[in-house]
Amino acid sequence: MSPKPTVFLPSIAERKIHNVGTYLCLLEDFFPDVIKIDWKEKDGKRILTSQQGDTMKTNDTYMKFSWLTVTGASLDKEHKCIVKHKSKKTGIDQEILFPSINKELAIDSTKYEDATLQLQLRNTSAYYTYVILLLKSLVYSAITAFYLLGGPVLCGNGIDLQITEETETFTLQQEQMLS
Repeated sequence: MSPKPTVFLPSIAERKIHNVGTYLCLLEDFFPDVIKIDWKEKDGKRILTSQQGDTMKTNDTYMKFSWLTVTGASLDKEHKCIVKHKSKKTGIDQEILFPSINKELAIDSTKYEDATLQLQLRNTSAYYTYVILLLKSLVYSAITAFYLLGGPVLCGNGIDLQITEETETFTLQQEQMLS
């Protein structure tokens, strides 16, 4: 079985911060496990220095990854990953082309990171404002209920005593009128 490639391009942040780019080529689902991976510039003949992971067995097939780190002016060049694998179907080298990273074509993710941070700060600020307003309204509700219902009623004296005295006075007046 021939290897199935998955490619990963360098990130904008890696290029901006470190002025380097790492191209990663992941090869999966191949058999047998003997495989050779080389890197070259698109129109170059010289094999570039790259790194490779170990060949790993996954179920009945194998996988391997290789990466190329380029710096400076090489970031603007196209590169290719050349895979040499002898499968039952074909013995032809597989070339996987990696495009150059042009500043004009790439989306600057740092702008979106700033926007995300601003949105997160706004949401957090809105949350705390809501909590403070909720607590404030609860305090005002308790104070209003205390004054509307009357402090002495809640404490168990005052108005009850006053009503009882008025009732007794009214009863005494009625008795005097009848006598």
